[in-house]
Amino acid sequence: MSFRAWLAERLPIEFLTKFTREQLAEPQPRHVSWLHTLGFTALLLLALQIATGILLLFYYKPGAATAYESITFISDKVTFGWFFRQLHIWGANFIVTVVALHLVRVFFYGAYKKPRELTWMVGAGLFLVTLGFAFTGYLLPWDQLAFWGTTVGTDSTKEVPLIGKFLLTFLRGGENVTDITLTRFFAIHVALLPAALLLLIGLHLFLIRYHHISPLNPALRDEPEPSHNPQFVDQARPYFPDHFKKELLVSYGVLIALVITAITVHMPLGRPANPMVTPPGIKPEWYFLPIYQSLKYVPGWLGVLGNGAFILLLVLLPLLDRSPERHPKRRKFMTTLGILIIIGTIGMGWLGYVSETTWRILGKRVHFDIKGIPQVLEEGERPKQD
Repeated sequence: MSFRAWLAERLPIEFLTKFTREQLAEPQPRHVSWLHTLGFTALLLLALQIATGILLLFYYKPGAATAYESITFISDKVTFGWFFRQLHIWGANFIVTVVALHLVRVFFYGAYKKPRELTWMVGAGLFLVTLGFAFTGYLLPWDQLAFWGTTVGTDSTKEVPLIGKFLLTFLRGGENVTDITLTRFFAIHVALLPAALLLLIGLHLFLIRYHHISPLNPALRDEPEPSHNPQFVDQARPYFPDHFKKELLVSYGVLIALVITAITVHMPLGRPANPMVTPPGIKPEWYFLPIYQSLKYVPGWLGVLGNGAFILLLVLLPLLDRSPERHPKRRKFMTTLGILIIIGTIGMGWLGYVSETTWRILGKRVHFDIKGIPQVLEEGERPKQD
């Protein structure tokens, strides 16, 4: 008996082969473009994050007394350790960017509408889990920036009505950021979030394959098997090799950019965490800057609830927008609203970036206060304390 025959008696090889061929030959709508490669790229970046994370785990030692030294050892002593660490750090930035762009693409193409509501909700959940990875991983080096950035980032949870104190204690393991906080963040980063991620990815991919690519033209009906729809087939191309080649080109291009960035732009490790010394200009990573800045204008529980409500509306968007139209030109209100939200998010992030900094613009010293309001300074003049 051949090995294939032996294996076929124990595994559904024929079923898997047939299923794979059907998926590769599945017709794609004509509107499927380069923008539809972002999901595949995000999946590839995620695989790279998992691989580099596992490599770092071989040497990383969680704990206030060991974390910083283990990161130093990885960067200075382990062969290519610095490269894999930089790849992991920059990979987090790349994957947040790609997943966010993928979410934006799905929004403007109306691909969250019936019957794909759950697909969108699971995808939004994946985006939040990705941000969770970035937030919990930020503390692990246990340097000054990580310590105080986490202190500022977790402090806002106490403003949540009724359960604020509980959330703060749950995240920190006490009132302050300590060794217990590092242990908790490590457990969440390497155990809880990966479990949630794998569950959501499996469900997301299943829903995508079950419902297939959303047709942009409302005249084309959604069917469990769109290949049975003559109208769909007339306007479609096979996934392989047409669209698959685009996915490979984009994903490999992003990977090359990531490798070049990791080699040429190093994220330095700061001084060891010191709870007694607060460094100036502590700010979160760029993808949290819009939330960080918005809390300056609407402080307290109202600002926290406002951001929470926005996230909830994002997840529940398919239940709020029930119109069957998908083309952005026929959804003028939602398209305009989406553009305004993107502009507002970028603007808020920029204000968060320049706030509490001084720049030289057109030969003049300009200081941006805590709310991002510019003030022209005379030479030698110090900015007012925010």
